[in-house]
Amino acid sequence: MKKFVYLSIITAIIISIALLFGCSKKPDMSWKDKGYDLSVPVLGEDGWYMVFEDDFEGTALNENISFGDRYDGSKEIWTTSPHAIRWESNDESKPEQACWWCPEMVEVKDSNAIIHSRYEDNHTCNGDCPASGRFTSGIETRMISGDNNNNKGTADTMLFSQAFGYFECRVKIPDSQGLWSAFWLQSSNQRKVGNEGEDGTEIDVYESAFINSKNSKMGHALLWDGYGSDSKVEDYIGNLEQNLYDGYHTYALKWTPEYYVFYIDGQPTWATDGGDVSKVKEFLRLTVEIDAGDGFGPHGQEIGQFSHNNADNEDFMIDYVKVWQNENYEQFIRNDDEFIGENDMMN
Repeated sequence: MKKFVYLSIITAIIISIALLFGCSKKPDMSWKDKGYDLSVPVLGEDGWYMVFEDDFEGTALNENISFGDRYDGSKEIWTTSPHAIRWESNDESKPEQACWWCPEMVEVKDSNAIIHSRYEDNHTCNGDCPASGRFTSGIETRMISGDNNNNKGTADTMLFSQAFGYFECRVKIPDSQGLWSAFWLQSSNQRKVGNEGEDGTEIDVYESAFINSKNSKMGHALLWDGYGSDSKVEDYIGNLEQNLYDGYHTYALKWTPEYYVFYIDGQPTWATDGGDVSKVKEFLRLTVEIDAGDGFGPHGQEIGQFSHNNADNEDFMIDYVKVWQNENYEQFIRNDDEFIGENDMMN
């Protein structure tokens, strides 16, 4: 699983081994028989209410967002992903194969938030990006405090965060070699060790690492207790009938105090109570990442080599993001500082 530059080799090996053995057989469908409510929530029923819905109508982030009547937070909920290097090149002789996140790669037009992925040899921006390299980005609902190149710890400013609820996006994932998009939630407290995932879990609603798998697979994952030697992972790869690289599709998460349910195009594709379920507020991320020259992405999947001919590289198109909450879940929300333990700052 690639998520941060400092993601540990140990974690990557654990995931790769698990998937190596898991991909050779049909997915375990026993999650369907564990009593989880797999239904898609209905707004206005059983305690569900709207928090916000963003159709990206406008020319910039944070324009024309629809907020629910109960929302009392900031109306500026989006920013671009940290303006910094994402992956060092795997080949020291080819530093241009590093992946950089740069705000210049984000655009809002035609009712979409658009994340471009490009190779540029004359790149200019208001930051520390090199002149030559691979550039992409993402949008998210937190800001890094201080050094953007340091994602570790709890020095984050939350523009929007929520514990529990229903989270859905409609996107067109890039059908291009060497890159992948993702919709995920994360807590600043995810690195705290010793409380399982209750004090924060990286929740990967989807990661599009299956361009070379007949376009009929998709992965979901949970990661907690940091990214070092204490890290824990639970993930799932499902087989699908539709080609997710063709047109727009919806990806969603129902996060309850007791379990998670993942959906693709309105159908449940995995459910689990892995990590004892996060109980703290988490922020949203929709990102694109480029291989660092090795041709691999998350879930141990080969994604091919990123092309330096930009005509080959498709954009990540985000049509909408919507977030709902359930009034019956709110009593179970816990604060980060309720959990004891130290952050694992390795990797």
